[in-house]
Amino acid sequence: MRLKTSIFVLLSLFASNLMAAELTIPDEKAVIQFDTKLGTVTFAHAMHAGLSITECTTCHHKMKPEDTAVKPCHECHQHKSDETSPKTKTAFHTRCTGCHEYTVAGGQHAGPVKKKCRLCHIKPAKN
Repeated sequence: MRLKTSIFVLLSLFASNLMAAELTIPDEKAVIQFDTKLGTVTFAHAMHAGLSITECTTCHHKMKPEDTAVKPCHECHQHKSDETSPKTKTAFHTRCTGCHEYTVAGGQHAGPVKKKCRLCHIKPAKN
């Protein structure tokens, strides 16, 4: 499974170089928060977009060079799997963890790579 994930991420990284136009991230999307049953996942969108190994298509893998807007992940990845796309949880876990593992294997620092939910899913502090 780890090899499949690594190959998937690697192919995504190569495909990302095909993008001709660069899009800018709107201010309201610089940091994205996903509320889940296990807690809120905060994604530093602008920071990830500024990394040397990422392009828009690293994550937005269905983008075409002529696209001028980015579809939100949830437009294709629903909470339940359909015949054409994995469910949201599977897509995010595969993409995020796979990229972090690939980056660490290349000798660079990355976010969480351990399969510990609480490293990404943060519950609000109780008062």
